[in-house]
Parts: sequence; structure tokens; C-alpha cells
Amino acid sequence: MEQHSRITAGTVLLTAGLLTLSYLIADVLLLVFAAVLIAVGLDGAARAMARHLPVSRGWNIVIVVAGLFALVIGAIVLTARRLVQQFQEISETVISFVERAREWLADLGATEYLEQMNEDGGDLAGTAGDVAGYVTTFGMGAAGAISNIIILIVMTLFIAASPNLYRGGLVRLVPPVRRYVAEDTLSALAHGLRWWFLGQLASMALLGVTVGLGLFLMGIDLWFALAVLTALLTFIPFIGPLIATVPIVAVSFAEGMQTGLIVLAGYIVIQNVEGSIIVPMIQHKAVNLAPALLIAVQVLLSLLFGLVGLILAAPLTVVAMISVQKLWIEHTLGEKVT
Repeated sequence: MEQHSRITAGTVLLTAGLLTLSYLIADVLLLVFAAVLIAVGLDGAARAMARHLPVSRGWNIVIVVAGLFALVIGAIVLTARRLVQQFQEISETVISFVERAREWLADLGATEYLEQMNEDGGDLAGTAGDVAGYVTTFGMGAAGAISNIIILIVMTLFIAASPNLYRGGLVRLVPPVRRYVAEDTLSALAHGLRWWFLGQLASMALLGVTVGLGLFLMGIDLWFALAVLTALLTFIPFIGPLIATVPIVAVSFAEGMQTGLIVLAGYIVIQNVEGSIIVPMIQHKAVNLAPALLIAVQVLLSLLFGLVGLILAAPLTVVAMISVQKLWIEHTLGEKVT
């Protein structure tokens, strides 16, 4: 009994130590996980191309990476200046919309409430100005962000080029008698992340294109920047599309009450189609994420690790759920997960 207590205490201390170490080096671990996630996506694209091109896997990776770089550079060259101008106009429009909302509340007799808001935190336009100041300050740390992006790209390319090298290294850390479990779990993780990645790309394309087309048909000048912003934010499930609603609604209502209501209704319809049809079809191939659980994880990781934690919350949840299904439910309890 005493030996069992010592083992239990040692296990608890070791677990606590590992969790503490993981928290201290969380930035590095999240960067590595992001590289693995992108590498899994590249590997999936290379596998798909291998069915149609009679070349080696290495050349498929080169073609995919070269195509992505050409697409990104071409998009930057063709649209960067226009995007910057439109995002500046969006910022000005949102601030103007906030001022108009303030005047509207004042007309409704909410003067005392507005004065209380001014006393507590300044006027709303001033708050928007503070946000712009924070964004500018964040931009001054671009050198650190660029270095992280370079490290991310390098790690992603190395992992995508030789995934079996790193996968084999992980499997060797497991006792030989349990290596089949590790292989099965890693295969399930790669499959789940690959389909989750595909699902997010499909969601981004659907919302970005439909929102941009709808705004263009409504005659809103800032349709292009809003479409790009919506597509990028959709990479963050549930919370991202909600964040994208704010500038879309602000710009639309600045064009007029009728325009704002039509755009808001259309955006709600598009988002529900995406969430009710596209995402479930893709998640059926990966893992069905419970919305309440995912939102809770997003809030928790955003509080702990900021924006990076929020962006990576969904794939981390996928990893956690698949690991529990494989390691505990299937290989420990002996129950088959359907």
C-alpha cells in the first residue's frame, strides 16, 4: 500500500511538473502544433495530387508549396494596396457608425446612460480610437511576428517533406507492446486534422465568396475587404464569423437602414447554411465537435495564450477528442467509436 501511494504521488508530481513546463513553453508548443497542422494539410493536398500526377510524393509537395506561394504573392501584388485602403475606410466607417448610434441613443432619451459611459470609459469614438492605438502598438512588434512566421514555414516544410521521420520518432518513445496503439492513434489524428482543415477551407471559401458577392450586388464599395476579412475570421469556428458580423453590419447600416437589415438577414442565412450543411458534412469525416465544448475551449485558451490560443483552439480540441476516443474508449475500455 505504501509503495502504491508513493507511485501515485510520484505520478501526480510528474504530471504537475509536465503541465507546468508545458505552460511555460506554451508559445513554442503552439508554434510547433501550428506547423504540424499546416504540414498535415499540405500532406493531404499532396496525396490528392498523387492520384492524378505520375510523380513522386516529394515533387507533389513541391508543386503544392510552389502553387500556394504563387497564389499568396499574386494576391498580395494584385490586391494589397486596395485592401489596405478599404480596411482604412472600414475603420473610419465603423467609428462613424458608432457615433451615429450614440446620437440615436441620445435622441431616444438615453442621455444619462451615455454620460455615465463617458465617465466610466470615455465616449465610444474615443474607445474605438484606443483600439486603433492598440492595433498600432501591436504592429510595431511585427519583427517578432515575422520571425515566428519564418520559423513556422521552415518547420512546416521539414515536417511535410518527411512526416514518417517524425512520426516514427514518436512511436519509438512508446514501449514495443503498445506501439500499435500509438500508430493507430497517430493515423486517426492525421485523418481527423486533415478533414478538419478541409472543412475550414470550405467554410472560408463559402462565406468569403457569398458575403463578397452579396455585398457587391448590394452596391457596397467595401465588399472586397469585408469578404477577405470574413474568410480569414471563419478559420476560427463559431466565434470568428460572429466577430466578422461587426464590421459587416456597421458598414451596411452606414449605407442605410434598409441596406443594413437586408445584409444582416442575408449574412445570418449564409452563416446558418454553412454551419448546418457544409461543416457537419466535413466533420462527419473527422470528429463532431460539440459547439458548447469548443466555445468553452476557445474562451479558455484565448485567456491563457491570447489570439494564438483562440485560433488553434479548434484543432487542439480535435486532437484531444480523438486521443480520448482512441487511447481510452477504444484501446482501454474496448468500445468501438462510431
